[in-house]
Amino acid sequence: MGQSAPASLEDILSARHDYFESGNEDHRAIDPAVYRSWHRCVSTAKRTHESVEFEPIRRDRLSELVLRNTRLLDAARGPLSELEKAVAGAGYAILLTDPEGHAVTVRGDVEGQQPLIRQAFRQGVNLSEEAVGTTAMSCAVYERRPVRVFGPEHFYNANGLFHCAAAPIFDPEGGVLGAIDITRGASRPDFGALTLVARCASVIEFDLMMRTPAAAIITLAWQAHSMAPHADLMFALDEAGSIIAVNEATRRFTGIDPVRASFRFEDIFDAGYAQTLSTLRRAAHPVSVRLRSGICMLASLVGNVASPARQTAPRRSAGTGLRAPQAALDEVSFGDPAIDKNLDVGLKVLENGLPLLLLGETGTGKDVLASHLHRRSARASAPFVAINCAAIPETLIESELFGYEDGAFTGARRGGAAGKLEQANGGTLFLDEIGDMPVSLQARLLRVLETREVCRLGGTAMKAVDFQLICATHQNIEEATRSGRFRLDLYYRINGFTISLLPLRSRRNLRALAESMLKQLSDGARGLSDAAADALARHDWPGNARELRHALTYANAIAAPGIDITPAHLPQEIGAHMTRPAVAETDTPCGVLKTLEREAIGQALDQSNGDVRQAARMLGISRATLYRRLKPSR
Repeated sequence: MGQSAPASLEDILSARHDYFESGNEDHRAIDPAVYRSWHRCVSTAKRTHESVEFEPIRRDRLSELVLRNTRLLDAARGPLSELEKAVAGAGYAILLTDPEGHAVTVRGDVEGQQPLIRQAFRQGVNLSEEAVGTTAMSCAVYERRPVRVFGPEHFYNANGLFHCAAAPIFDPEGGVLGAIDITRGASRPDFGALTLVARCASVIEFDLMMRTPAAAIITLAWQAHSMAPHADLMFALDEAGSIIAVNEATRRFTGIDPVRASFRFEDIFDAGYAQTLSTLRRAAHPVSVRLRSGICMLASLVGNVASPARQTAPRRSAGTGLRAPQAALDEVSFGDPAIDKNLDVGLKVLENGLPLLLLGETGTGKDVLASHLHRRSARASAPFVAINCAAIPETLIESELFGYEDGAFTGARRGGAAGKLEQANGGTLFLDEIGDMPVSLQARLLRVLETREVCRLGGTAMKAVDFQLICATHQNIEEATRSGRFRLDLYYRINGFTISLLPLRSRRNLRALAESMLKQLSDGARGLSDAAADALARHDWPGNARELRHALTYANAIAAPGIDITPAHLPQEIGAHMTRPAVAETDTPCGVLKTLEREAIGQALDQSNGDVRQAARMLGISRATLYRRLKPSR
């Protein structure tokens, strides 16, 4: 069924009845993956009318669950935040599960869901097929592909209110590390749901690949200016040229599995490893390479070319010491000249060893700005390590920051683990929502910032660390210092220079920001129409940049390929702000609606070059309905 819209509720119910009454399958209405899940449920004596219990594991095992999935959680933290922004206005709750189906973390609009969904979306709940029947997560893990399970496609009748889309997450060794799912109770059309979870999964897999200890990581792209490296083919190689890991896209493309068989660079590429690596290291742009199959692609060297254990701070260039920004970075806009001006000052501050403090309302893009500053800094080739001080439980944040030694506490990973402070060595440490850091940890952090040495939990050895520091908060940090919630000495330590991010409603060039976001979301394939830009400018943006990114992600998902975004593609509450002609006082409400309808239809037909089928898809109505509305009134 791929990425197509789900069948109608009536067709799904009819196909479900046929299956459970006579065993017939209708693959036009229901994904074969769902039928296979039903087969498994029936074979284990499950009955559709049985009640379902969503019970979490014991509290004393919750920390063990989190620690066991630290690798997945670390890689997923940033992508989950981006997904949360994208679906913020669509009413979705977000779930990350481990391979066994346990809820590792939940995000998004959980409180706004129906009681049964709130019961299911709790950390530690067992959501495996064995426990709760057919789910999108279990199907995605079994099938190793994104799967949607819509309402009555769930095996148990009681779960018919869940409308879900999930994608599996693969580790660099080819195993399934977990699944990412979005769910809501409303049965509205879920345009783009599968695409969003699939892209989120691929970004997590990209992060996992980048953490692989390797001599080199090479990506292969189809286009010269790929803005979505997570979608590229990726190879991790050792110093001898043996392929030690690949991402899932590469596994599907080549059919190779480095875990089960030994493959070398020359088995895939029609060139020598040493010569190609030397060329890639010198190249400023992607290099054309030929595969053994005869296909030509564009190769790039990404990340560090040394294992994490051998990483050092990058050598600074002469002059300003700042790395020349790439063309793609030059095109990033934050929608206000004051912010753009402060970026240059902020880079100079970082270059001189001072920390930056980013202030602004929730959703204004502080994390995006921090990442942008890192990429333009002299440490761009070293790690960018982010931690959200408000999103991690207080009981875990200390081990997240400082790391721990083997046996430091029950459930500690054998051999211990480095904390974020160590992981950021040589690069950038971003402490998001530092205003929410527990006071008990602020003194320890202050000591690290003063001595540049860190000691893991349960250990005694001090390790030197060198990173540039960026902090952010939506709190009134000065008021927090006066009330004693934030240490004054720590405030002075993190406040080398402050950049305040205005809320979107106050930014002077919102269109530039929107076009910058849309370019990233669409890989540069589409832009904004004047009418869409006007609709965006008229909206108040209570959710700030997160809401804007969601609106553009939604528009990019439903718009036909190759066309610009119009108001018809935007979420209803935003698209309604399209430019309108003045209406005389004598106009009736019915006349105003007719005028707006004609405008929307006219714009859709213009954008689709008169293709009625495509215009109807853009407007969210059937082709027959559009034909009726095109008929002249009598």
